[in-house]
Amino acid sequence: MKISKNERIWLIVVVILYLLYNFPGFPAYHQPVATVVHGFITVIAIWIAVYVGLGKVYKEYPLKEEEENK
Repeated sequence: MKISKNERIWLIVVVILYLLYNFPGFPAYHQPVATVVHGFITVIAIWIAVYVGLGKVYKEYPLKEEEENK
């Protein structure tokens, strides 16, 4: 099965955000403001990217049950 353009972009975005989330030493330890900013930038961005990507991929590859019902 060939990877579509949407899937490729989705994968790249999620991997980049995941790497930013796990970047060592960021945010600086014992700084609550930096931790909250880091959380908003990475975790929320990852959630948005995953759900938007899932929506696009779902439109491209609908489930078999829906195809049979049409």
